[in-house]
Amino acid sequence: MGQAISIQLKLRIARERQSEGTSYVELQKRHGVSYNSVRSICAAYESKGEAGLVPNYSACGRPLTPGSEKGYRLVRLIKHFHPDWGVPYITTRIRERYPELKLLSDRQYQRRLKADPSRVVVPAPKLPKQPPARKPRQVHDEWQVDAKERIALADGSEGCYLNVTDTKSNAMLKAKAFPPGAYLHGGHATSQTDPA
Repeated sequence: MGQAISIQLKLRIARERQSEGTSYVELQKRHGVSYNSVRSICAAYESKGEAGLVPNYSACGRPLTPGSEKGYRLVRLIKHFHPDWGVPYITTRIRERYPELKLLSDRQYQRRLKADPSRVVVPAPKLPKQPPARKPRQVHDEWQVDAKERIALADGSEGCYLNVTDTKSNAMLKAKAFPPGAYLHGGHATSQTDPA
């Protein structure tokens, strides 16, 4: 990759060419600069003087046209209202809606949006802190009721079970079958009927 040439070296090359009439090839060998660089330095010095040797950084990069700036402003506006949308999706939507608008590449918009200091960052919403779940201190402070529904019985009918469990000790306090007496009528073996 080419290296920047100092202004002093450029001025020396241009003055040697002008005063001594040295050839481009001789200047190239003497100063260790490429032939094309020597030729462009001498041409710039002859046309603009010393001002032609100063780097013109404003000519770097792609020129912005009014249409491209309008496209960027539209992309930035949509990105502001929809921060989760990506630039390729936004430009696709713009091209569908405004086919006459000339847009730059998606990557150029992504770079400009990333470097843009006026980008508004919306903070994430803060959820209220939930108090920690209170754990029971003693047995029977809290019960858990659990139902198992539509369990197929041996005779083909369906039944439900309701379990009541103590949360602290994990002991089963009560178990109830629905419909009541389903085990007795279905021919299932049970030791006793549940009066509750």
